[in-house]
Amino acid sequence: MSSKAQRRGRDYRRKRKRFHNNQYTRKVSDKLDVDCISAPAKKLCKESDLDKEVRNSNQSNGYRLINIDILLSELSQYVTCPNCNTKAVLKEKILYGLVSEFYVECYSCSTLSTFKSSPVIASGKDYEVDTRITYAMRTVGQGFCGIKHFCTAMDLPPPVSQKAYEKILRKIIWPVVK
Repeated sequence: MSSKAQRRGRDYRRKRKRFHNNQYTRKVSDKLDVDCISAPAKKLCKESDLDKEVRNSNQSNGYRLINIDILLSELSQYVTCPNCNTKAVLKEKILYGLVSEFYVECYSCSTLSTFKSSPVIASGKDYEVDTRITYAMRTVGQGFCGIKHFCTAMDLPPPVSQKAYEKILRKIIWPVVK
């Protein structure tokens, strides 16, 4: 045994250094536990941005997966015709890919008004939801077949065609190639 070890004694164990924070450790994400903000968003945003997000968390925006039968049955109870104030019917017509067209039909005055479930992207005729799923599936390493399998497993309408998928993909990739 060396002289140093003899001085320490048999029961001596070196203490492990502990982490005592640094300039990058923040307490903001520990103080505010918000379910609607993802962990990466908490890490990337500043305290003021996080406060704004907490205040605006009651606002609904973005995309959700919704059972359309429940949505239509619930909303149909409250839909009235803007012209004659009688009960109207809300129905869905699958339009293109994951986009649906909804229409409100009044049987009394024969008024028909329509709206789509996704906006059209300004750069073309493609719908935002179809572009988003194409981008998302490419991000996770899946292509057109992955989108088809996902839509089938989630009981979603069939996605866009192979030709439309390739067109959307070219529009997504083209800015990166330039």
